[in-house]
Amino acid sequence: MDKVEFIKGYNLEIPTWAEIIDNLNVSNDNGEFVKNTTPGFFVAHNAERIEKVRLVAKELGCMFAHSYINFLKSSRTFGDHNDTMTVRFWQGEGMTKWLVNGNEEYILNPGDLIIIPKGVYHNVKPLTPRFGISMSDEGVV
Repeated sequence: MDKVEFIKGYNLEIPTWAEIIDNLNVSNDNGEFVKNTTPGFFVAHNAERIEKVRLVAKELGCMFAHSYINFLKSSRTFGDHNDTMTVRFWQGEGMTKWLVNGNEEYILNPGDLIIIPKGVYHNVKPLTPRFGISMSDEGVV
């Protein structure tokens, strides 16, 4: 795959904030890797332990899932970057703006899915407090 795919309303059975925060707490309590690079922005691994996430990951052929959480819409994310694997991102609560290859813009709402092929540059900006699930068939997403 070399083209971005965007599926509006892919799956509206998104996890709840409570499930996402519980997973963040479990990750932290278990000493699992939790990224917190800027105030209000967290990445928790092992989101596949959430049943709704596990079902979607399986449907997409993914084994690994991480939750990306912005409690503050002003929190920075990772800026313009690319990944070493194809990433499938399922928007949970809130909204994000994705700028792909510097010129394609996508606004994700709850339930939307975007698939970013490996090596494609993208930049994600929270437009509201939000969470989403990044999934891959490889261990780092």
